Amino acid sequence: MDSEKIIETYCGNIRERILACRSRNIAFALKERLCSELKLNCQSDMVNNVLNEHVNHLIDEIFDQDGKNKFLED
Repeated sequence: MDSEKIIETYCGNIRERILACRSRNIAFALKERLCSELKLNCQSDMVNNVLNEHVNHLIDEIFDQDGKNKFLED
């Protein structure tokens, strides 16, 4: 099983979960939870690093420099 499949199995649709966060701070809290949940189920450092990088990329893509979600309406 590749890293992305493992992550999806244990964490669900990460992009959708991050998109639901109203602020960058909430997204980082979710990231911490996702990473700790994955570590409980998957001991692979590589898979955990892939998750970490993927979530960081999503957060950079979804939130503006003020920490607000660019895709949610006010």
